[in-house]
Amino acid sequence: MSGDRIPKSATGPVRSDLDSSALFGARIRMIRHGWAYFEDYPFQERFLRLDGLEIHYVDEGYGGRTVLMVHGNPAWSYIWRRLIPRVSAEYRVLAFDLMGFGKSDKPHPGLHDFPHHARIVSGFIESLGLRNITLVAHDWGATFAMQYVVRHPANVSGLVLMNTFLTTDFRIPPAAAAKISPATIKSSCLHPENISDSAMEAYWSPFPDDDAKKSYQAFARMFPDSLTHPSYKPMKEIEQALPNLKIPTSIIWGTAHGGAAYAEKLAKTIPGAKLHPVNAGHFVQEDTPAEVEKLVIDSLDGTAIAGLENELNPSSSSKPGRVDLES
Repeated sequence: MSGDRIPKSATGPVRSDLDSSALFGARIRMIRHGWAYFEDYPFQERFLRLDGLEIHYVDEGYGGRTVLMVHGNPAWSYIWRRLIPRVSAEYRVLAFDLMGFGKSDKPHPGLHDFPHHARIVSGFIESLGLRNITLVAHDWGATFAMQYVVRHPANVSGLVLMNTFLTTDFRIPPAAAAKISPATIKSSCLHPENISDSAMEAYWSPFPDDDAKKSYQAFARMFPDSLTHPSYKPMKEIEQALPNLKIPTSIIWGTAHGGAAYAEKLAKTIPGAKLHPVNAGHFVQEDTPAEVEKLVIDSLDGTAIAGLENELNPSSSSKPGRVDLES
């Protein structure tokens, strides 16, 4: 499939009917209330149909390289609103909403598991024919996307990971995980003044009722607590592949509430990974936006240089096992 984007429409959202097999038993709810305008989020709506669900995304910029941004729980692509304009000045930038979040369809809560979310990430990349991707991802978004990365390393030119978990031994106390909501995005920040009331309205808008809130509440049960848990096998696959990754990697980590030791562990596990501790909470994009923007841009520029060197000298490329996604 060609990597050309879907042409922009003069008015209204852009849609693509690239459909996969429907998710059985899905109860779809499209939430539209209050979406006429969100602070600092002027991007055109686009939709892609995957697994019977309408997945919302934005597609900005026309650079020669492609940056894919994947949010975590309980956010949506709105969390990248400050980064998108800056990055799209030099690169093509895509950011989509996980199923159940943002402007994407809301499936039955029982369908929120690792395999389904990871399949949406993979389907998004392959349906749009994205090539030579640099992944910028946070929290669960990075976890889901890493399954694609370890299976298709030749199609990934760089990684920028933020406060995520990529091993089966990562734990959050169940009681704490159950309390996570959009309010946590602000309450966990060292600098809550960086998040306006309008921004918090944007984070709450996808969850106007108890049924919609089940999307983010489902994630408390997604940490693998046994060998038979649906998340265990895919996370083990990622964990075992990390020491063999040969992709330029930056890890941006808000250390205000702990996790520094885990970040150091990840940085030591992924060959050549560069760790950038930040004095911020879990949602580093909101807590210290200027610092995170600089770190992301520096990481992307470094990845671009590494990619150019590999193109000029293919024999020195460190990417093993190229996967032909055209087949």
